[in-house]
Amino acid sequence: MKIPLDCIPCQIRHFINSARMFTDDEAVISNVLDHTLSVTSKYKSYDNIFQMYIDANKIIEKIGSGSDPYEGFKKQINKICLDAETDLKKMIKDSCNPFETALRISIAGNSIDVMQQGNHISHKIIKNILKTAFNQEIDSSAIKKLYDEIIKAKRILFIGDNCGEIVFDRIFIEYLRDNVLHDKINKITYAVRGGPALNDSTIEDAHSTGMSSVVNVTTTGASIPSAYLPYSSEEFRKVYFSSDLIISKGQGNFEGLFDRHENIFFLLKIKCPTFERFFNNKYKVGDIIVEQPLQPD
Repeated sequence: MKIPLDCIPCQIRHFINSARMFTDDEAVISNVLDHTLSVTSKYKSYDNIFQMYIDANKIIEKIGSGSDPYEGFKKQINKICLDAETDLKKMIKDSCNPFETALRISIAGNSIDVMQQGNHISHKIIKNILKTAFNQEIDSSAIKKLYDEIIKAKRILFIGDNCGEIVFDRIFIEYLRDNVLHDKINKITYAVRGGPALNDSTIEDAHSTGMSSVVNVTTTGASIPSAYLPYSSEEFRKVYFSSDLIISKGQGNFEGLFDRHENIFFLLKIKCPTFERFFNNKYKVGDIIVEQPLQPD
């Protein structure tokens, strides 16, 4: 997997931001920058961006003694999204197309990203994110195909992404449970990260947001911001390959799975020009999408 050059500045920015979550000491932050620049300058020696992330993240693990720099931030965002739950469920109930409404809520959650909004998310920002998602175009044929595949599937793996977003994913899954799958909800497994990675959801978020009380929850087994199979646990790969439908949220998961040939639907917001190029400029920055890659003959 070739590392997109435009991703390198984002990596550097992330690690400086992570360091500032722990300390205001400019000497420590300078050391983090020096380490990150040293790692990213060797980008040609890495097989993939996740390998580079792991090496760069070692200094964050060291200064934080292995703790999650985004722990407080994630709790705050989960709380804000939980506060919106009642209104969102009413929107689904009152909608003339409740499946699409629930799906749009889930995809809207992918706009909650520390790399996009920084460390300041508010109720107002969440409200605006949702309003935008409801007014954007999504390919109606892709929505119908996803619905049909959900009905048909025997086992579904739903791979989550960010904190906050996990609340909106649960709302979507609960809609499926109550109105589409009924007594077949056990066919869904929801996956979170195996440990701290950016503001991505972990097993702690699955418990605190109620996801683990709705569906089976597993982890990728890796503390990287993606479901990248070579670095995932045997348990996760077993769930992955036994699923006949995979719903993948976010750009990070797309980076890890875009060259796979399983039955995958990618649900995400296009956040940078690199992803415009991934999709051959079919979409533009700001678009929210439901995309199923062409399957090989």
